[in-house]
Amino acid sequence: MKDPVGTEKVVHGQRWGAVHNGYFSDPAIARPLIKAVTDVLAESPADVIADLGGGTGFMLSQLAQDEIGSAQLVNIDCSDAQLALVNQTNISLVRSSIDEFRRTGVATRNQRLLLMMRSVLHYFGESGLQPLLRHLRSQMEPGEFFVHQSAVFDNEEDAVCLNTLYQQMRTQKWYLSTAEMGNRLADSGWRVIDSVAAPVLLLDSVDLGLRYALDADDLARIRNGMIEKFGETNRVFQLTSSGFCASLHYRIFTCAAS
Repeated sequence: MKDPVGTEKVVHGQRWGAVHNGYFSDPAIARPLIKAVTDVLAESPADVIADLGGGTGFMLSQLAQDEIGSAQLVNIDCSDAQLALVNQTNISLVRSSIDEFRRTGVATRNQRLLLMMRSVLHYFGESGLQPLLRHLRSQMEPGEFFVHQSAVFDNEEDAVCLNTLYQQMRTQKWYLSTAEMGNRLADSGWRVIDSVAAPVLLLDSVDLGLRYALDADDLARIRNGMIEKFGETNRVFQLTSSGFCASLHYRIFTCAAS
């Protein structure tokens, strides 16, 4: 299996804002997650807000435009190219992978910490998700919040389709059904307070080829394999004139540490 983060460094930095039609730099697309965070803050103010896998700091820069009180903002990412684009002095930077995140690096036990995250959990694969969720819970005090937008599918067959696609692209990324994500969170000590749909991400084969170092032969192989297994069109995979397109569905989970 390829290291997905290592492979994807080609789109980190200046390219990141434009990849996937600008999904990850669009304020309107970011808004549902920002609202979920500010809704929590309105009821339970935080001293520190840490964005896990925050990349270029875009989400925190959007959050800073809302009423967040005096909360300190911390952007945590393992990519130097992404962190180099954070240009706001009110956002502190921590270079770290998410599975090595430590509360002591951003907040004390006496400070109220809120964790946020967008489109990260699937990076840890089928076997790595549960340990990660448990690790994050171990860093939090009871009642503190974790608000994350994660890729999940209401239909189990759709999750199978996307997992097959990503396996054919030789990545370890893994997607769950909505119900299974809820179970994994509960088993890791997180109580799901709310769950709402977030904008769908369209994944064009041209962008996927760039992100995962796939050449024309790779893309043709993947296209043909997916057609054979799932047909030319279903809910989350369609053929296009240039190859294929997949739909990555998201939900925003507002969770409290049990």
